[in-house]
Amino acid sequence: MDLHTACTLNHPKVIDMLTTLSNNLNITNKKGWTCLMYACYYGNKNLVDRIVDLDPTTLFATNNDKQTPLMIATMSGNVSIVKKTFHVDILEMPDKLGRSAMFYAVLYNQEEILEYFIEKQANCNVVDNFGKTMTMTAISKGFQRVMKLLYEYANRHEKKVLKTTWSEKLEMTKNNHQNDEHLDYQVEKLLRQLSLEKYWPLFDKRNIRYNDFLKLSEQDLKDIGINLFGPRRKLIMTIDKLNELRTSQEHSRS
Repeated sequence: MDLHTACTLNHPKVIDMLTTLSNNLNITNKKGWTCLMYACYYGNKNLVDRIVDLDPTTLFATNNDKQTPLMIATMSGNVSIVKKTFHVDILEMPDKLGRSAMFYAVLYNQEEILEYFIEKQANCNVVDNFGKTMTMTAISKGFQRVMKLLYEYANRHEKKVLKTTWSEKLEMTKNNHQNDEHLDYQVEKLLRQLSLEKYWPLFDKRNIRYNDFLKLSEQDLKDIGINLFGPRRKLIMTIDKLNELRTSQEHSRS
């Protein structure tokens, strides 16, 4: 039995095999997968610990899809393995689709792991090869908690002097017209995250605030000059998801 199969099956003799081959733990199979990658994928924490302790360089290996062990651990949802395979130098490494480990946390709805990457100050503005941001991905999949985490993190990152969360800022602006600029900022930033920033002048010209934005229909978008179906559809989907998020937040506070 080869080492990769032993790691996949968690064979009782795998530890002995690892020790014997400790100088060559980065050997790969045809898919470019290492032993550590299989241990991460199948959630074998003891095996992960053993491999990393024997050879920390295994953390930096990538398979044929340019996935790191950290990405695979994130995909599998094992928080303790993510922490074991974390290294600051691989945090922002992209796979062949341009997605970072944090992007994987969003893509696979791994909320606790996403919070861990936020704690490590990972970049939340990654755009993959399809032109999608993490926020766009969370919105399209309806991951409301992930959406909330991303918004709050982006606001803390870009407005460090403000200690309130995104939802708190929205609440503050309801009764304080002096804070209207925060709503303007939310619309502009949201368009940027959707890669639709070229349409910002259309909203700005008509003084469309965030609360107004959430009430727009597809016909409204046509009327303000968004003539292409693709961008309109993306905006309508976003508006629907953000309204769902706001409703769930209001229910949770009541």
